Amino acid sequence: NEVMNASENGSLLPSSSAPASWDPFHRPLDSIQPWQFRLLAALMLVVTSLSLAENLAVILVIFKFKQLRQPVNYIIVNLSVADFLVSLTGGTVTFLTNLKGYFFMGYWACVLEGFAVTFFGIAALWCLALLAFERCMAICRPRRNARLRGQRAALGIVFVWSFSFIWAVPPAAGWSSYTTSKIGTTCEPNWYSGAYADRTYIIALLSTCFIAPLLVILASYGKVVWKLKKV
Repeated sequence: NEVMNASENGSLLPSSSAPASWDPFHRPLDSIQPWQFRLLAALMLVVTSLSLAENLAVILVIFKFKQLRQPVNYIIVNLSVADFLVSLTGGTVTFLTNLKGYFFMGYWACVLEGFAVTFFGIAALWCLALLAFERCMAICRPRRNARLRGQRAALGIVFVWSFSFIWAVPPAAGWSSYTTSKIGTTCEPNWYSGAYADRTYIIALLSTCFIAPLLVILASYGKVVWKLKKV
């Protein structure tokens, strides 16, 4: 009952007012068997290794060959860097914590991991939107795109990282929080809480960092399809 109460209150972290029977920073969740944690660790090892290798290959190839050093490819490098860092921070930590079965690194490591994965994840999503917009401009306005694509790519990259940082900081600064997941081996924004601050942050995060880039992608490729049909 105490664990259920903790979940309903929006966090699996131990509370000073009502001590929880399960602390994700000190022991595994009893309802999950050790072999299940090891299976998750093995899956994370495979996925993380592939992601690190593939994104690093993209970065090295683009910087090795001069003919690939073009504005649109710098956006691709930016996307690969964001994905690489998501895997390096989130994937590696999740692999290690699943080996143990709980988040043995402590509360502040949880906050740092939640911040890093959110920060780099938002950057990756907006890089996809930026690529879609760039392809739309290249096809629909090729002459204008030739003059402005370098400046636009640079401004876009600055926007991506600044915007991502702005939306990753609030849970670490008091608007919502970073907490462990239901099984206690990863950390993320507090999706589970019914508190007003948590709900408003989650709604704002989904609107600006998922729905908004998705609409940019749909609008950009929709315009590309319309242009191709027209010609």
